[in-house]
Amino acid sequence: MNIRNSIVVITGASSGIGAVTARELARQGATVVLAARREDQLRTLAAEIEQLGGKTLVVPTDVTRLDDIDHLIQTTIDTYGRIDVLINNAGIGAGKTAATSSDDDMQQVITVNLLGPIRAVRAVVPHMRQQGGGLIINIGSVAGEVGTTSLYSATKFGLRGLSDSLRRELRPYKINVVLIAPGFVSTPLTRGIKVPMPKADVVAHAIAAAIQRPRRKIIVPWYYAPLAYLAKALPWLTDWLVSRNQIQQMLRREKQS
Repeated sequence: MNIRNSIVVITGASSGIGAVTARELARQGATVVLAARREDQLRTLAAEIEQLGGKTLVVPTDVTRLDDIDHLIQTTIDTYGRIDVLINNAGIGAGKTAATSSDDDMQQVITVNLLGPIRAVRAVVPHMRQQGGGLIINIGSVAGEVGTTSLYSATKFGLRGLSDSLRRELRPYKINVVLIAPGFVSTPLTRGIKVPMPKADVVAHAIAAAIQRPRRKIIVPWYYAPLAYLAKALPWLTDWLVSRNQIQQMLRREKQS
């Protein structure tokens, strides 16, 4: 698909990967529909993009609200007549495990990371079928390839299963589905993590490449791919490595408290 003149909906567009991706796709000629809760940040981003000659539409959206998701898709259709690409990027982290999270925390993480993308897919697919095709890009995580924090990983494993299943279900309608699984990249979500990280541009470039040439899955940065393969080939070793890292993190927290 040619990025230029395409209509691209991006959830979680107010910061991090979403904002960087919006800038990159607009630079390449796409019209970007910016969706997130923080309208002020969306307006600032839209003004920045438009000042550089890009085209935007701001639709404040809380992906935990079904009405907001339906409104986002319908507003885009009413404005442009089609949606070429849906990027399910909105997501939140989960610092606690499934065993230590409150029920409210569990519901929030699952609703944002998994139920939100499912609802967005349900809203957009009828329009993509009618227009003869389209592309859905789900932003997963390496934590959906290698189990890390249980609650967060559960949602990202679910998003991986969703992507694989949708790809098969939607193939007859010429709707492609791509899963992009980032490792640690520098965003507000990873602030405070003390490891070297590339900027979010690496994910934006992977998304742009996926629009032009859809692939099943893209793991970025590239050096996380061996870890994902290791988790499948030698799960016992991955169990030991992840457990060792989690124990070290727990001991550090106890020393600081």
